[in-house]
This record gives sequence, structure tokens and C-alpha cells, in this order.
Amino acid sequence: MWHTACLLLTASLSLSLARPHLHPLSSEMVNHINKLNTTWKAGHNFHNVDYSYVRKLCGTMLKGPKLPVMVQYAGDLNLPKEFDARQQWPNCPTLEEIRDQGSCGSCWAFGAAEAISDRVCIHSKGKISVEISSEDLLTCCDSCGMGCNGGYPSAAWDFWAQEGLVSGGLYDSHVGCRPYTIPPCEHHVNGSRPPCTGEGGDTPQCITQCEPGYTPSYKQDKHYGKRLEKCFIFCHKGFSC
Repeated sequence: MWHTACLLLTASLSLSLARPHLHPLSSEMVNHINKLNTTWKAGHNFHNVDYSYVRKLCGTMLKGPKLPVMVQYAGDLNLPKEFDARQQWPNCPTLEEIRDQGSCGSCWAFGAAEAISDRVCIHSKGKISVEISSEDLLTCCDSCGMGCNGGYPSAAWDFWAQEGLVSGGLYDSHVGCRPYTIPPCEHHVNGSRPPCTGEGGDTPQCITQCEPGYTPSYKQDKHYGKRLEKCFIFCHKGFSC
């Protein structure tokens, strides 16, 4: 959900740079976008929140390193009218998982970790289902950017290939080697949890060991990707690259 929010705000931010008199969260900005008659409709997704809070959620930093573009001819493909990845790969539970980044601009790490988790399962035909740790990526990738203050998704994929990533589930789940340590919060709605803030606090420390009681060790729990013919695959015991 928050990756979509980041995308919409990025679009409005781009337009606001060209027209600085339009505030990104204003009705004028929404109307301006909708008058362009593009393939999507803008709307008010945030109510009574500070602009700094919304900016904090959009942690993807622009103008960073780029992933290679793989061009394939698909003119003769018969594409279905509908496609649901959850139905296509029912043995991959991460496809149905929605992670909560809390008050931290870690969407760049979440997007990469979630996509990697899905690829591992799909590539192994459901034989390996693992939640790749957003925490490990967020805190240990120095080349990825500034942690909770934003990062580069492309650098995250390179880090997976070069350094590897351990497993780790949601906050307080005790699933995997390094579960997420930033608590969830209420994103612009009322609920039982505390409201999210625009500040978010500092990025957690990079801890190169698993939480107590988890085996195997941090080093042994690493999963690696590998570049092959301009794309990424993964390496794991029993599955060759």
C-alpha cells in the first residue's frame, strides 16, 4: 500500500516542481492531475497529517544507480485478461503478505525484500518459502542510501547479489534471523496502535547475528542473488545459478 502512496506522491511532487504554487496534498493539485486525463485518478489518501509525515514514507531516492533494462519481444504472446499471482503460485505465501514499515522511510528496502522473497519462492517452484529480512537490508547496506531517510532500490538488488540477505519476518514475529524492529503504527487512520509520525527516529543498527534462539547462524542464513543475462536470479542450496 505504501509503495503505491509513494508513487502517487512522487508524481505530484514532480508536478509541484513545475508549478510551485500547487501544494502536493492540496485539492488544486488533485484537480490539476485529474485534468490531465491520464491512466489513473488522483485523490486524497491522507487526512489531517503533516506534509513531513508523507514525505517520510516516500523513501525511494531518485537519480541513483539504475538496474539494466531487459528488452524482450512479446508481440506473439497471448496475455490473459486477468492475472493473480496468488492464484498462479499458491504455495508462495509472501505474495499475500503486507508489511508495515512503521515511521521509517524504508519503502525502498521493503519493495526489494518483498520482491526477492517472492522470486525465491517462484524460482524454486514453492520448495523454498522465505521472508527476506527488510531489517537486514535497511540497516546493513551502506551503499543503499540513508536507511530510514531513503535509499536506492537498485542498490538493494546489488547488495543481495554481493553480500546476501538473511531471513526476517514482521515486527515482533520472531520469524527468521532478523525480524523487523520498528513497530507498526496507524497510517492516517484511527486505530489501536499509536499514530505514525513524520520523524521516524534513527535507523536501527546493523547487527550481524540472528535473534536469540534462531538457527542457523547469521552467515549460514544468507540468501544470495546473482546477475545473469541482464537480470537477477537467486542462489540457494540445491538450486544452481
